[in-house]
Amino acid sequence: MSDGIYSATSGAISQQRSLEVVANNLANATATGFRGDRVAFREALAGANGQNAPATNLRFVAVSRVKTDDSQGGLKQTANPLDVALEGEGYFAVSTPRGERYTRAGAFVMDADGVIRTRDGYAVVGDSGPNGISIPSGTASVEISPDGTVSADGSPLDRFKIVAFTDPNSLIKEGDLLFQAPPGLASNTPVNTEVAQGFIETANVNAVSGLNELITANRSFEAFQRVIRTYGQIDERTAKELGSES
Repeated sequence: MSDGIYSATSGAISQQRSLEVVANNLANATATGFRGDRVAFREALAGANGQNAPATNLRFVAVSRVKTDDSQGGLKQTANPLDVALEGEGYFAVSTPRGERYTRAGAFVMDADGVIRTRDGYAVVGDSGPNGISIPSGTASVEISPDGTVSADGSPLDRFKIVAFTDPNSLIKEGDLLFQAPPGLASNTPVNTEVAQGFIETANVNAVSGLNELITANRSFEAFQRVIRTYGQIDERTAKELGSES
């Protein structure tokens, strides 16, 4: 079998992973607070020992890592008092059955008990603890100040717990809108971040650019498939010729 088929297969597998990532970005292009992923590739030499490997060594391509883009998404005004967006770094802390998680999706709702929750039902954590921020029954208006303080009819109740990380690239994506902090990752309270009430942060994914990326990745994947088929046909023809000679 031709060695080149292995190199082409590695390229096809890498492009397939790229297709999955780009397709997921596009699927969430309208999701509040979604942060897209970017694929980084690397090249490897088969059987390479150190950096002085011969140039004739078989080359492979692989996905080095899938990195989340932590750039700010645009703000969209909704006038809903429980819609909040972060202007700057950091994440809202939410309480889940698996522990504290972090999100930029600030399209919050209030349950029957007055607790502020995410659309997935997780309580939004306040400085007072993980049980969430409760709005008293009969409250006429909810105000949220730029520092994240939640007030009911002018009376302060609690403040959203907003967390920033020294290395946000180390956060582990959990689903599409939640992040988990690995043990030991340093965190702090962001200084210059402001909370905008009546706004949501849109996904930091450009649908047009994403569509172009999807087309490019798909064409690359198809090209690698053609190369693999060509190598297969060459091997098949070679085997027949050798068989006829014998």
